[in-house]
Amino acid sequence: MIKALLYKEWIKTRWFLLAIAIAGLLLHIYMFMRVGRSIRLVGAEHIWDVIITRNQFLFSELKYLPLLSGALLGLSQFIPEITNRRIKLTFHLPLREKTITTWMIGFGFILLTGLFLVQFAGMFTGMHLLFAPEIVSNGALTVLPWYVAGLWAYLACVFVAVEPTWRMRIPNLLISTGLIRILFLSDFPAAYAPMPVLMLAGTILFVLFLWLSVFRLKVGRQ
Repeated sequence: MIKALLYKEWIKTRWFLLAIAIAGLLLHIYMFMRVGRSIRLVGAEHIWDVIITRNQFLFSELKYLPLLSGALLGLSQFIPEITNRRIKLTFHLPLREKTITTWMIGFGFILLTGLFLVQFAGMFTGMHLLFAPEIVSNGALTVLPWYVAGLWAYLACVFVAVEPTWRMRIPNLLISTGLIRILFLSDFPAAYAPMPVLMLAGTILFVLFLWLSVFRLKVGRQ
């Protein structure tokens, strides 16, 4: 039964996952080609000077890709369940509602995390070939909150979409937007380096929020 449930989730999301993966690949290729061209034109020393003395991050185009990826995956997975009321039918499977929703949410969250890890590793490797370790670690700390925002966006979409009433969806959306906005308040490189615990706390908070929506859906709140 679990295999059938996961296969259903895969059928819903596979093309969206492919689109997200291709978009990420093309963006990474573009960014590294642009940086490589800049190094050839003005020299590596000048690029390093720009990064270190002017606090410039050369891969800022990546900023909103994880956010859009998480939102797209969450919507593609749960909007069909809500608009067609499939999730109510899913709850009639010979499994506990909590088990069903855990597998559904876990499926999307794990796939998205895996995709982000691949992108993060690709960027880390590419930067390591071009820059000093200090610049690489600074870049990793700069993009980390963007990827966390992508995971939050996925959880936020579940939180809002699964909520059974429109009068609660609007506050849920506002709360989610406010929390995610925190991760984009500063464009300074590595500005969020001291905040990994808060990022983890925010992730746990989103998980608690979405379970509240799942509970309200299960009990049939109107």
